[in-house]
Amino acid sequence: MAEFSIEKVCQAIQVFNQGQVEQVDTFLRSFSQSNEAWAICIQILQQNPDQSLVFQLLRILQSKILYDFISLQPSEVPHIYQNCIQIILHYSVQNQKSTRIQCVLIFIYLYLYTYSQQTKSILEVIAQILDYSQNNSPHQKFLFDVLETLPEELTENKKIIIDDEKRRLIAQDIKNKQMLDILTFLQNQWNANPDDSIKYHILRSYKKWLEFMKSNITEEEAIQFMQLSCQTTLFKGTLESISDEELQSKAVEAICTFVGIIPKTICEQPQLEPQVLQVLFDEIYKTFPSCKKALEEEKSEEIHNLIKLYSKVGKKFIHKILLNTQLEPFLQTLLWIFCHEFSFTESDILMDFWIKMIKTIRIINDLQLQNKFSLTFEQLINGCVQKSKVNKILLAEYGISPKIKDEFEQQLETRSQMKEIMEELVTIIQPNLIIQHLGGILKTEFFPQMNENGWITFEACMNLISGIIKQIILKNDQIGVQYLMEIIKLYLDVYQQQPLASNNFIMKSVFKTISQGCAQLISSNELLPSLFNFITIGIHHQVSSVQKKATKAFQLICQQNQNFVLLHLNQFLELIFKLQQVSNYDNLIKGVANAICSSQETMQNYYLKLCSIFAQNLVQLQQQIEELLIKSVGSDTLEEKIKQFSKNISSLAYVNSQIPANESNEYLAVRILIVNVYQELWPMLKFGMERIAIFEHGVAEKIVRYTKHTFRKAFNQFSVDLLTQVFQSFLSVYRQVPITACIYVAEVSATVFYKYPEYRNLLSDAFENLCNITFQHLPQLSSFEENPDLTEDLFGMLVRYGRYTPVLLLQSSALQTILQLTLMAIGLEHVSAAKVFYSWLEVTFLMLKPQDEAFKVQIPQEYKDKFQKIITPFIPQYTSKLFEALRKGPTDEEMEDYIQDCIIALSKLSFIDYHKLLSQVLEEGPQNILTQSEKKTWIENNQDVEKQQSFLRLYTRRCIQNSMRG
Repeated sequence: MAEFSIEKVCQAIQVFNQGQVEQVDTFLRSFSQSNEAWAICIQILQQNPDQSLVFQLLRILQSKILYDFISLQPSEVPHIYQNCIQIILHYSVQNQKSTRIQCVLIFIYLYLYTYSQQTKSILEVIAQILDYSQNNSPHQKFLFDVLETLPEELTENKKIIIDDEKRRLIAQDIKNKQMLDILTFLQNQWNANPDDSIKYHILRSYKKWLEFMKSNITEEEAIQFMQLSCQTTLFKGTLESISDEELQSKAVEAICTFVGIIPKTICEQPQLEPQVLQVLFDEIYKTFPSCKKALEEEKSEEIHNLIKLYSKVGKKFIHKILLNTQLEPFLQTLLWIFCHEFSFTESDILMDFWIKMIKTIRIINDLQLQNKFSLTFEQLINGCVQKSKVNKILLAEYGISPKIKDEFEQQLETRSQMKEIMEELVTIIQPNLIIQHLGGILKTEFFPQMNENGWITFEACMNLISGIIKQIILKNDQIGVQYLMEIIKLYLDVYQQQPLASNNFIMKSVFKTISQGCAQLISSNELLPSLFNFITIGIHHQVSSVQKKATKAFQLICQQNQNFVLLHLNQFLELIFKLQQVSNYDNLIKGVANAICSSQETMQNYYLKLCSIFAQNLVQLQQQIEELLIKSVGSDTLEEKIKQFSKNISSLAYVNSQIPANESNEYLAVRILIVNVYQELWPMLKFGMERIAIFEHGVAEKIVRYTKHTFRKAFNQFSVDLLTQVFQSFLSVYRQVPITACIYVAEVSATVFYKYPEYRNLLSDAFENLCNITFQHLPQLSSFEENPDLTEDLFGMLVRYGRYTPVLLLQSSALQTILQLTLMAIGLEHVSAAKVFYSWLEVTFLMLKPQDEAFKVQIPQEYKDKFQKIITPFIPQYTSKLFEALRKGPTDEEMEDYIQDCIIALSKLSFIDYHKLLSQVLEEGPQNILTQSEKKTWIENNQDVEKQQSFLRLYTRRCIQNSMRG
């Protein structure tokens, strides 16, 4: 252990300040956690040392108070408390913000750790040590820093070692005894008209205490505070008089927070009472001219501040705005701002207001009120079209400059927000009326002109229509369907006539509209052929993003019109056969596969026909790849052929994924058909595994996916002989290369074939082989982190075998090695691999319980007894390492729960002395995590699951706090 002295500590801090951190980091951390740190830090600071030492000493002292003050003996507390107060008194008034902030934190931690029912208010305590009456003095700055910091430290800083219940009681006590006094003090400070720097601090502190008040206030207290607020000039003339944008921003934040405190019952009344609300709206009205001026002059910061305020106030008092005629100017001004061309970037803030307004009108459900605002709705729709337009320059083909692309993405976001307004609007207005209004806009701007502006408007309207379609379907609005079809028909009619009609953005917008719901409406025999022809043009388009949208539209229309697909199946199968280079080719497969797999009859009639396309492709591709492997490994041609090979297998996998999992006799013919196709394709699949997957692992994943869906749909129709061949091939590849997909096959097999006796030996052999090969691939602890996919699939297989075929696992000769690997893997940091691993560890413990519903089959007692003997020597090490993993601080919150679940499952094992294990772990670990009283209570209640969970959470939080100190 390092020996600490004043001289050594001062030298270490000087080395640290020179940037040589690594040389002294361990020493300073050890010093920070030592008992000697109290006396040494206080003694040096009392000697008024060189300024270069002060900050680090205060930081160490702050850390000591935060983490170790609660561990002091009662006799030590007064002495350390008084010395720290003297240090605060000396250093907080120096004009260095960094040292003042450390003093602020030390003061707050001392205040909270020593808080009791008799503790004086924060203002009184500070007044005892500092004179903060002089404006802009260091004393006053310290006071404002404390006031600003205290609420957040109390409610948000989980490092402070105060349990949640005591924290809540302190907050409640401060609210009851101090809060109104503090807010009154801040309002008086504001009324004294200080300079801008102090105003800034007042507003920040005021906002923090309002936020604190909001979560701890009753309706009666809120009304009392609102009446008190009328007495401050903070709400009279402030916004109008502030010229500094940053100060204005803080004032807006404070007022918005104040608005959040106002009780719901007051907000829903039409009257402008209490008086502060009249004052508030009067002040907001005064800002309208300056907001309009800021819009004309494009002053973005001022626009942002004011619109943020309008939206917050508007949402809070929406009932008053809708029902009180005095507030009509507020709504009209917001509509004017929304439609103004320079408010474009603020549309997302105003969007929340409009959506709130529409939802409130819907809830009130008053037809007269809806009619009253009909003109407002029309203006709102016009504004949405305007905001939804794409900039003309963006109508060029792709390949434009990155700056333009970024601008396009930004505008797309706003267009999406306009769509959200439309989605809400159609809940109170018939969708057909909105589409008719949009059609009217199109007739004036799009139909007659057919120029760039017209096409921009068309794109905007199509974007907004996609937000309306859902309501057309829900309301079965046939007139809306009719208007919608007319708009799409019009586009199809003029597509050939105008050069701009083939623009990428416009085409994508039509396909997107179809994809987002319109597909459910299109069943017209008249429209479908021309629409499919148009989609085919999109599929052949040279721009890949247009291809993607077109193939998606194809898929979704196929889903809704399966009879049409079956009627034209030969045409669609030809399309699939010819267009294998298209982006999102799988959408074409999905469209047809959904129709073919829709019933047993269609499966028997068409499944083979569809699969034969992929089979022909695979035969041809295998031959071409074999030739290329001999001639030119690594060529672009080879890479492309492998990509095509992989794509065809993916298509087969998707087709099988759409087949219902049905084990009944009626589906027997389908199950036989699925297996027969797989059997015929097996030579190509075997080639893919043994010749391609060795160097192109992605192919193995596709083959495994197809195999998985075949297993799950074939059940025990999949022959033992064929399954043997599959396992042999996968194991052969796995011995050469650690391809995780090979393990996944065994994992899936266990979940499908576990209930059929004929597969048992095969599953057992596969498990033994996979475990032994994996042990070679993962020879040491570092291998787990270096090979997270392999680790995840290994423990995933163990979870499946444990839940579905536990007897096979418990019979395995690899069991001892598995338990040893399990011990090594505790503390794994890779998040997804660790979650699967801890799931396995929990299954391990659950297998030892009398019975658990997590398992698909009963585990005979003789196997449990045997397993108990094997695992018992590992239990103390498992316990120790699980707590060590908690102390390290898991990288993911959910992972904490996984580890804690394992500890709880372990604690329930009847054959171990958990009381003793827990005592030992807590004794061996760091002693500054829990107090002696907390340890004693935990050990005494070690079988109470609720208390165990509570202590585990506390232990984890304290461990994380401990790791962050220093």
